[in-house]
Amino acid sequence: MKKYLVLLAVTFLFVSCSRDPSAETKVEVHPIIKELQQKYAPDKRISIILKGDVDNKEAKEELLAKFREEKKDIIDSVEVLPADNLGIKTWGIVTVSVANMRTDPREGAELGTQALMGSIVKIWKRHRGYVYAQTSDKYLGWADPDQMQLVTERQAEDWNRGKKVFVTAMYDLVRREPDQRSLPVCDITAGGVLKDLGTKNGWTKVELADGQIGFLPASSVIDYAAWGTKIKPTPENVERTGKFLMGAPYLWGGTSIKGVDCSGFTKTVFLLNGVLLNRDANQQADQGVEIEPGKNFENLKKGDLLFFGRKAEEGKQERIVHVGIYLNNREYIHSSGKVQINSFDPESPIFNEYNLKRFVRARRVITASPQVAEVKTN
Repeated sequence: MKKYLVLLAVTFLFVSCSRDPSAETKVEVHPIIKELQQKYAPDKRISIILKGDVDNKEAKEELLAKFREEKKDIIDSVEVLPADNLGIKTWGIVTVSVANMRTDPREGAELGTQALMGSIVKIWKRHRGYVYAQTSDKYLGWADPDQMQLVTERQAEDWNRGKKVFVTAMYDLVRREPDQRSLPVCDITAGGVLKDLGTKNGWTKVELADGQIGFLPASSVIDYAAWGTKIKPTPENVERTGKFLMGAPYLWGGTSIKGVDCSGFTKTVFLLNGVLLNRDANQQADQGVEIEPGKNFENLKKGDLLFFGRKAEEGKQERIVHVGIYLNNREYIHSSGKVQINSFDPESPIFNEYNLKRFVRARRVITASPQVAEVKTN
């Protein structure tokens, strides 16, 4: 039985932050584990089972019960998370512009994703000076607890309910005084969230989750309540936001102006236009509505999501590995090496034959054109 517990953990850990759910693991998995995995954690990238730990007491009990039915010898080493040694502070609020979340609790581990200033994460356990955290989009990773304020559930709820501002400037500094010459408290990127302490003379007074006070230009923020309500995506706003990221370097796991991977780019662009996309390209490929692009992409509209990889054929499953945003005239913007614009048109100087050959399909997230407030990305 101990062997199966280890396999259960290794299977989930192997794919916990994978960008490619179609990648095959060589681990032999017991049918009981497959059954429970499908029931409690069907999306393997966001499952919480790790090294003998589970986030669901019922999952553990059912697992053990099914093995007992088979009259297996059981060594129960599974811990139900959150870990007891966390106490009551099982939540975190990010206090740096961009907090890195890695696939293992060590500095050299692969970057899985990032969490922005002011975002709330669920804390599951501690190990080697790191905390195992889960973002609001269900992504898991190991983070530095010094980059967040650890809080109780009540404190997290208070932060969530409080009056806040949403940062629309691509990059700015929170300053100690309302003066451009004042020293910074910290830097901040678009999408960051801070407590709103009021605006005066062109400056908004803000507070970080750890209690630090500072000032941002009022032009760099909007009322957080306007995000997702007054701000709605339009094709023009999505294009404008995407082009503000032109030249930003590609960074695997990146979700900010400091560096973006392909899905981090699309997620950031739509975040700044009031829409939450899923984290990975193949997850985003399930959002919106399917669009038949047409022979020369004539059916596509500005703002449609484009997906690349391998089409389902000859017994092989579809595999989505890249995403971009359609503009016009067969051009699209995406993060590949850096944020750049390429074309499907063979006659264009920015034609990318490789991407044309691996184009799979398109989906439309922007399905209406309401009256909206323009998103400032100064």
